[in-house]
Amino acid sequence: MPESVDKQRGNALTVNQVAALCGRSTQWVHQLVKAGFVQKQGKNQYTLVSVVRGVIAYYEDLQSKSSKTVAASRATEARTREIELRIAERRRELIAVEDARAVVLEFGAIIKSEFGALPARYTREMTERRKLEQEVNGSFERISAAARRSEAALADPERDLSAKSEA
Repeated sequence: MPESVDKQRGNALTVNQVAALCGRSTQWVHQLVKAGFVQKQGKNQYTLVSVVRGVIAYYEDLQSKSSKTVAASRATEARTREIELRIAERRRELIAVEDARAVVLEFGAIIKSEFGALPARYTREMTERRKLEQEVNGSFERISAAARRSEAALADPERDLSAKSEA
């Protein structure tokens, strides 16, 4: 017999040997053969090289499919989150930061206008009016400082606005 035939026979494995070598069932080996990962040498015969290459190719294929599935899952989750945000915005459960800022500025202007005129409406006596103006201006300063803190919080997406502010 030629030497190459002897080498092939020495490397030839039965389905039971392949299953034992891989720690799997004979059905699993047959599935690899049917899927084209392992090539038959003859009836119930497989070469060691074909088995090793086939098992490696099988696991690389599984890994590739798994990573594609993970990427597809992330993309699906991102699309789902985007749709949820759009729905929440349409229900007016969410508003754009610019819209929130505009509302706050508008209310701030109204409050300043109303309370700024309060001392003049309250009294004509100048000493009392000056005292009241100082109190109102002090309130405006505190409100302004709180507004600056809130503005900074709006600019920081990591900060929880629902948490109580530190006084």
